[in-house]
Amino acid sequence: MVIKNKRGQGMSTNTIILLILGLIILVVLVWGFMTGWSSFRGLVLQSNVNEVVQACETDCSISNVYDFCSSQRTLRAIDDDLEVKSSCAVFSGVSDFNKYRVSECSAMDCELSCADIVIDGKSGSKITGTQVQPDAYDVTSIANDVDPSIQRCIVLK
Repeated sequence: MVIKNKRGQGMSTNTIILLILGLIILVVLVWGFMTGWSSFRGLVLQSNVNEVVQACETDCSISNVYDFCSSQRTLRAIDDDLEVKSSCAVFSGVSDFNKYRVSECSAMDCELSCADIVIDGKSGSKITGTQVQPDAYDVTSIANDVDPSIQRCIVLK
């Protein structure tokens, strides 16, 4: 006996799964455009403070001068909404980054001039006076060509 009535046949499982996935993607797109994509940043990017601290300590312990003083690393702290690219010398020597506890390396001297200090692709520059702009990093403590009594070395944020 052959059944010719196929009224019970519905959508296939694959079609249902694709519809659900399409609906989820649509909701994510609408949410992203309505609230801003920064709300997804914490889901995609992870904080890497511990990895940077460990890498800097390793470079110091093996006296890897170039990597500690000049190699650019990206420090990402999602809770503070911070992403900064610079060297271990900057992270350990600039007071703005003290919170992340990157240790100074007393075993080596980086001998960085003001112009050699780079934060987020911006080089340091000398200014006369002791006041530092609020929208700048004061990197005078790690610059070896600045007289702190009359000059400052800053990098604009």
